[in-house]
Amino acid sequence: MAGSWNNVALRKLCELRAGEKCCVVGTLFKAMQLQPSILQEISEEGWGREHGCSPRLSPRFVLLVSGLGLGSGSGEALLSTQLMVDVVTGQLGAEGQQSCAARISRVILAGNLLSQNTQGRDTINKAKYLTKKTQAASVEAVKMLDEILLQLCTSVPVDVMPGEFDPTNYTLPQQPLHHCMLPLASAYSTLRLVTNPYQADVDGVRFLGTSGQNVSDIFKYSSMDDYLEILEWTLLAGHISPTAPDTLGCYPFYKSDPFILTDCPHVYFCGNAPRFQSKLLKGEDGQQVLLVTVPAFCTTQTACLVNLRDLSCRPISFSGFGAEDDDGDMEVGH
Repeated sequence: MAGSWNNVALRKLCELRAGEKCCVVGTLFKAMQLQPSILQEISEEGWGREHGCSPRLSPRFVLLVSGLGLGSGSGEALLSTQLMVDVVTGQLGAEGQQSCAARISRVILAGNLLSQNTQGRDTINKAKYLTKKTQAASVEAVKMLDEILLQLCTSVPVDVMPGEFDPTNYTLPQQPLHHCMLPLASAYSTLRLVTNPYQADVDGVRFLGTSGQNVSDIFKYSSMDDYLEILEWTLLAGHISPTAPDTLGCYPFYKSDPFILTDCPHVYFCGNAPRFQSKLLKGEDGQQVLLVTVPAFCTTQTACLVNLRDLSCRPISFSGFGAEDDDGDMEVGH
């Protein structure tokens, strides 16, 4: 039998040529899913059917805080600020809160770090001999800010934006605070002193925001009375500060306007708002923009936690820490 097949070339299916006669030798098998198979039953009885599923990545968060108002003399505001620092650094809170705090990628402080009470504008009109031995209220407030930033920077990157009452230039865009004012926190590379307005890329999510002067100015000189509505209107208009320089001071740019929005951000926020508001805005080309009004922390004791995975946002209250209110719980589900 073997001798009669010596002259026949054995080829694989991939080696067959078109128009050439061939003989196929094999076994026909029809796969039927509903046909009982004793081998399949034994196999599933011992091991079961496995469906592969890769592990899900834990969500990452960005904490937005605005209007610390240091130097106001309010003990409640200072206590809430320290509670916020202790929770973010993992020194306070339940297991779920500490797990959530460990997933905070960055903390953004959106302006008005110092209180309006630290301005001390009345000292200009006083005689020099009356103010010779007095110390500016902002000096002690800046020291408090340095100590707070020192605690935060040891655990998480912190971006510090200036605001209306902070020691920097008044006109927009405001320049970063000087490192010499924060000697303790400046020793850490996790501290970033940035401008106002400010944009950043956090894990592929682009943030763009201000300390709130652009929105509050429109609130003063227009019939619009909702901060979130004003924020949305500036986004749709494609300009961060449309009232500058008419009613809001800004640097006189000659050839270009840096306040014009050329790219659509993922998160667009404003600080020092009267209350927390958020809205997910969808554009015509499929863009998704999360609008957030960050409330002043010194009056509301509330911060905002942004989920980088699904662009959701929720307020975190530190005024009634440990109370039954759900807003004070930092435990966020996956």
